[in-house]
Amino acid sequence: MRGRKGTVGIKAVSMRSRVRRGNEVSKEELIMSAKALATYFATVNDIPDTEFKVEILEDGPVKKVSVNGKIYEVDYNMGGDTIHSIILNHKSHGVQISNIGNDVYEVKNKGDYFQVQVIDELKKMRQSRIRSAAAGRQVITAQMPGVILKVNVKPGQEVQAGTPLCVLVAMKMENEIRSPIDGVVKEVYINDGDKVSVGDKMLVVE
Repeated sequence: MRGRKGTVGIKAVSMRSRVRRGNEVSKEELIMSAKALATYFATVNDIPDTEFKVEILEDGPVKKVSVNGKIYEVDYNMGGDTIHSIILNHKSHGVQISNIGNDVYEVKNKGDYFQVQVIDELKKMRQSRIRSAAAGRQVITAQMPGVILKVNVKPGQEVQAGTPLCVLVAMKMENEIRSPIDGVVKEVYINDGDKVSVGDKMLVVE
């Protein structure tokens, strides 16, 4: 298995070889052959099992961004701490994007509402190490402020990875909190109707 630096180098050499042979190389391929300036990982609140890999390929007034391998040209307009519009591949989209804390962003677009968590490579590595070290015990905390609509489990109950544990209502949207592992519910700190803040303990699964 080659390291990332070696893989990028091989891709670049391959591109140059194709150019020398007279084969056509697309602009997108040339961009992707270069090392990303920064890499982030995004998850959307109502798509819990989907992760988007976002790579910044070119910086500047108009950025080249890869999302799961698809390249976009991105520009945006700021107003204070909020992004008011995004220009995506030369098409303007009226959106509002605000940082609400704990790496979570609130996105509003044409009546639709999302909460997106974005972390960088270093934080993802740290989270992976923490999960590996604590594979036998998972403390589920609130990732956003809200109200507990319903608690679906009780102490001693066996659950599987993906089992709905509770429903958290935040910004008028219901967010189903699921078990990250197969195990047994050891602690339940919440009740229906409780208010929670970011970082509050809700349940423990082991």
